[in-house]
Amino acid sequence: MRDAHTGGTKPEGELTNGSLRSSRVALFNHFRRCHEQHADSSCKMYSQTALAFTRLKRAARGRQSWDMYVWFALGQRLYDLGYEVQWMNSHVEPRCPDCAGRLKYDATVEQQLRARCGTDCTGNDGDKLEEIRETVADLYVRAFEDATRPDEFALL
Repeated sequence: MRDAHTGGTKPEGELTNGSLRSSRVALFNHFRRCHEQHADSSCKMYSQTALAFTRLKRAARGRQSWDMYVWFALGQRLYDLGYEVQWMNSHVEPRCPDCAGRLKYDATVEQQLRARCGTDCTGNDGDKLEEIRETVADLYVRAFEDATRPDEFALL
């Protein structure tokens, strides 16, 4: 039976209402709504998700607390616990780590995907995906003492 709890807090944040940071409860409610679009509810996964959000929000420092970093780190945690997480990519958009602006995507000569700031806010036109991955990896190992730094990411 589906739990009718909607989390009596006002959602805030990028994934929920447009700013960069959401509360732990708002992120969990957003996760649950998104997951139910793709699969049946899973009480065990939801309890592990709630615990992961708690650890991630507690460990996040500075930019790491942006919703996209927390979302990607959660995806890695759930993947490492054996859950299918590719659906999560359709519910978050990577943003420039410097200005939070939209990214422009292209491929390198080696056919590697590259993302650059749409406004070139730093003037160096560098690939932002690697910077995002580094921030996610740092957050991930800070939040989960049993975790090793991912070589490859389930999301991103």
